[in-house]
Amino acid sequence: MRLGIAYRMHFRYSEAVTESQNEVRVRPLHDEHQQVLSYKLTSRPELQVLPVADYWGTTVEYLGIRTPHNDLELLAEATVETRPRPEPDDAVAAAMLADTDFRTTHLEFLAPSQHVQLDSGGAVEERAVSAVEGASAVQDMVQAVVADVRGALDYRQGVTDIGITLTELLEQGAGVCQDFAHLATGMLRSVGIPARYVSGYLFAADETALDTETADEVSVQTHAWIEAALPGWGWWALDPTNGGTAGERHVVIGRGRDYGDVPPVRGAFTGSGTVEVDAEVVIGRHVEGQASTPVTGPGPSRPAAAPPAPSWRHQQSQQQQ
Repeated sequence: MRLGIAYRMHFRYSEAVTESQNEVRVRPLHDEHQQVLSYKLTSRPELQVLPVADYWGTTVEYLGIRTPHNDLELLAEATVETRPRPEPDDAVAAAMLADTDFRTTHLEFLAPSQHVQLDSGGAVEERAVSAVEGASAVQDMVQAVVADVRGALDYRQGVTDIGITLTELLEQGAGVCQDFAHLATGMLRSVGIPARYVSGYLFAADETALDTETADEVSVQTHAWIEAALPGWGWWALDPTNGGTAGERHVVIGRGRDYGDVPPVRGAFTGSGTVEVDAEVVIGRHVEGQASTPVTGPGPSRPAAAPPAPSWRHQQSQQQQ
């Protein structure tokens, strides 16, 4: 599937700031499952962009201004060709999770992390153990956890923040895609299955139900899902928010231990005011023989029709929906 993606961000400062520095993680990953045919990040005012691959293999683009300014607009445009991701067909025995080499190789994705704190003997571990009870194959364990997360949480925007713990999340019973991904990751790690957080884009009008019809172009926010490691097979991509596997409609930006490793935007500014950010992702499907709708660069010629975004403080971090 060929997809065109436009990610618009507009920073508005209540007072002129003397300097702002940002790091942006929005460029799609180029690998065997998705090919990046084109990509560019433009800004208004025009800034120099420094792209760097981080520890996790995600492209981080650094840009900053050291002159007084009241706003900043960014537009990331990409064309990506996605392919179906493989799914395991032979059962992987749960006993293989205890293999020393396997555990050592995946140690970072078994240990607690900033937003996935494990609670030995607590509510999260108890729920995970109960969910996988009786499963003899790792695939069955993973699917049982994903199904249990869908039963534990309702999809509801605006009820959580980035700092919520998994225990608090279970008590609240609702959240957005990053919450579904964090809870699934924590439950999988609790039963010895390495799991990592994936940040990306989802081409779907309703991210909680992938079997619904999708328009040729949709306005969304960045999305989050997970990958679980199966011994002797590799990483299996699943989307706890909608309950299915990740496929051609999922475009990966990056992977890490949790959201803290792959936030779409993070930054800081110098000044006494506050900042608000409008952000919108527009994804369109490229149909063979059909001309693509041109996307204009940042500027007043095509302002972003963005939904309200949370105010950012000195350390900026955008929540995934």
